Amino acid sequence: MITVTNPFEVPQPPRPQRPWKTILIVLGVVLVLCCGGAIFGGYRLFKGVQGATEPARTAAETFVTDLEHGDVDAAYGLLCKATKAKYTLETFRDGVSKQPKISSHAFGGVNVMNYNGKVSATVVLVLTFDTSFTERHTFPLVKEDDQWLVCGQPY
Repeated sequence: MITVTNPFEVPQPPRPQRPWKTILIVLGVVLVLCCGGAIFGGYRLFKGVQGATEPARTAAETFVTDLEHGDVDAAYGLLCKATKAKYTLETFRDGVSKQPKISSHAFGGVNVMNYNGKVSATVVLVLTFDTSFTERHTFPLVKEDDQWLVCGQPY
């Protein structure tokens, strides 16, 4: 096919380039990638922290729930070796019987620490007693044999 051009046709000037359009598209892509990366990083950080703190929180809440239900033997089973060495089961039962009964509890906070390879935690629970008195109680926990256990002065 032969193309015939008109020799008298005035050539059109080249279209002006619009660098702003390209710049805005590149900036938009970079912004989307950065926001996506930040969201993904935040999610991974949240899951990492939750994975580190949730087992300690669960152990403390299980301990308190056992006390709420009057299952002192089960609560005693959640004590660390050092605390069991200080308190026999009978001593622990006697101590619990002299305390006001826990009627409910709420989560207050958790902090997990790793100091020279020794992992420990503190869990704060808001205890409500049968006397309607409310107390923020800090439960110290240690990790023994991959299990979180209440340690120190338990209750």
